[in-house]
Amino acid sequence: MATAASHERTARAAHGALARQLRLARQGRSILHPFIGRSQRFDIWQHYPRHDAVDASGRWQFYFHAHDRAEPDSARHPQEHGHIHLFRRHAQGALTHFAGLALDARGLPLCWFTTNQWVTGERWQAASTLVRELPGFELRLRGPVSGAGLWLGDMVRFYAAALRQLLLQRDQAMARHCTSHRQTRAQAWADRRVAVWSSLPVNWPQDALQAAGATTH
Repeated sequence: MATAASHERTARAAHGALARQLRLARQGRSILHPFIGRSQRFDIWQHYPRHDAVDASGRWQFYFHAHDRAEPDSARHPQEHGHIHLFRRHAQGALTHFAGLALDARGLPLCWFTTNQWVTGERWQAASTLVRELPGFELRLRGPVSGAGLWLGDMVRFYAAALRQLLLQRDQAMARHCTSHRQTRAQAWADRRVAVWSSLPVNWPQDALQAAGATTH
């Protein structure tokens, strides 16, 4: 059962994410701007920022990129412009994919999703391990992408309960796949018929406005 303290944390995260987007909007910008910055052109598959963003603790890494919309992709949200990949960093720089967040052309979140191992070449970790990272999740960075990092941290904290379910559903979906296709986990991770194991549509900013106690007309 959610406690008053957890409700307060969720409301603070909602307020923080909304406030950051509002400040950018007043400058005629979206949350995509800190990622793309002054790039003269936007290239598909290119990481933004170019060498990824790594938080001050060295435990988290993320970037924004977009796929070629001309390529068929049944797992992609129809309004998606691109998405953020968030990774848990390990020693020697090994990465575990934590979650992806699809954004539309205005920089508004559309859905969270989890990917198969072959998509990013990650070091796979069980959902039961990854969900331990949710309490107290935080991203701290310096430079142009620092605001985007704070916003992404707010988004993770706001959707923490949903992300826990998303990660658990990822492992459940893979287990069902292994059973139905008679595959080992390693075979399932390499199965290119499956790029996304689980996804969660979000209704942003309405979700945040409701949690923050805002009223709309």
